[in-house]
Amino acid sequence: MVCRVILPRQFRAPELFPQVQREFGRLERIPNHVQFDFSQLQFARPSGVVFLSNLTRYLRRNGCRVTYCGLDPSRDPIAYMDDSLFFEQHCGRRLLDSSQPRPTTRPLMEIRHTEVHGWIGFQLIPWLSASSGVPETELAEFRTCMSELFNNIQDHTEYDVGSVFAQWYPQEHKLEIVVADFGSGIPRTVRTVEAIDSDANAILRSFDEGFSAKSRPTNRGAGLHYLRQNVLDNLGGNLRVHSGSGVVRFEKNGNSHQVKLCEGSGFCPGTMVELEIRTDRIEFDEVNDGSFEW
Repeated sequence: MVCRVILPRQFRAPELFPQVQREFGRLERIPNHVQFDFSQLQFARPSGVVFLSNLTRYLRRNGCRVTYCGLDPSRDPIAYMDDSLFFEQHCGRRLLDSSQPRPTTRPLMEIRHTEVHGWIGFQLIPWLSASSGVPETELAEFRTCMSELFNNIQDHTEYDVGSVFAQWYPQEHKLEIVVADFGSGIPRTVRTVEAIDSDANAILRSFDEGFSAKSRPTNRGAGLHYLRQNVLDNLGGNLRVHSGSGVVRFEKNGNSHQVKLCEGSGFCPGTMVELEIRTDRIEFDEVNDGSFEW
């Protein structure tokens, strides 16, 4: 029997979390065949693309046949996903031969932890600099934030790979990056050292300064507190973290950080981090901009 999952009109990852809980029992029930129906899709966002990519890989890795239907490449959201290389990765080819990554995206990529720093330095940073007009030399702080993000996600997974997708919105001067894996997740990792009731509170605890689930101080990095502080204070951005049944959103409100917690709106296997930054808030010295030669 085929388990048919109809993708929502507004295709963001949180819209799929309730279906994961309902159809797959938090991935404790893996059907023999799952078919994802794209016919209702009207708008796709990076988080939806990344999550469906990870979910497809997870299901197939556990012996499930995954197919797609309702694929009309003349429709904007399908064309967007085709240009993001989603179908090339999961169907073996692009829906249209003419499809190619758009200048405003770093397309969907499955990336090993050993490849992360090279991808950040040689792909993400040059692309963001060219898109936003911010010199690469002024993106050092952002580069460190991204490295710390990947380092911390690695701490919460037993798998060696994750997925990443970046979208630049030039009219809004906004960059959206989604990083996700299908590992054990933040709440389970936090509970190895502390008993915390809800998944959202466990996620929030992982962002406290000095917190680490690592057993030895030599294993500890700068931590998620550093990531939150720099994204909100220095990059004018927002941060959303989904893991298990919990969601935590960090926003800047004046001189303070505003935190919003949500629990029980579905189930996110592993960890997904949505990062938004305003590139027009990154300050740089235009006088020195021309002195950097390639």
